[in-house]
Amino acid sequence: MKNSNLFLTAMISLLVSSAATAAEIEFNILGVNDDSSKVYVQLFKGEENYTKSIPESATITKAQSGKASIHFNNLSKGEYALRYFHDQNSNGKLETNLFGMPVEGYGFSNNAKPNFGPVSYSEIKFIVSEDDSKVINESTVIY
Repeated sequence: MKNSNLFLTAMISLLVSSAATAAEIEFNILGVNDDSSKVYVQLFKGEENYTKSIPESATITKAQSGKASIHFNNLSKGEYALRYFHDQNSNGKLETNLFGMPVEGYGFSNNAKPNFGPVSYSEIKFIVSEDDSKVINESTVIY
């Protein structure tokens, strides 16, 4: 009986502590120019995963003129980064021109903008701390 009470107490403690460290990221994409397509969003945890293009989570949502909100839940503390593109021709990939420049809308967390080359990880990263229950980040689509 004593061992089962100890086990039950340990399990409850584990569940409460893991729930307390789970956070939500709300990512708002502003300036979407139509609602007839989809927006593809990737969330990365850490620079190495971003560099290797290994997302922690990814989602596809219906485009909404003006603003689209995407939520990622149950995240642990750490460094995160987001990138997205507006798939205007609905083919599932980001279209580029002959020079490799996107011809469909795209963007990054922290509203980072490329400047004669791709944005750096340091420009798009943000922190989810132990104290955060919700982190809000936003970006305006680059067309």
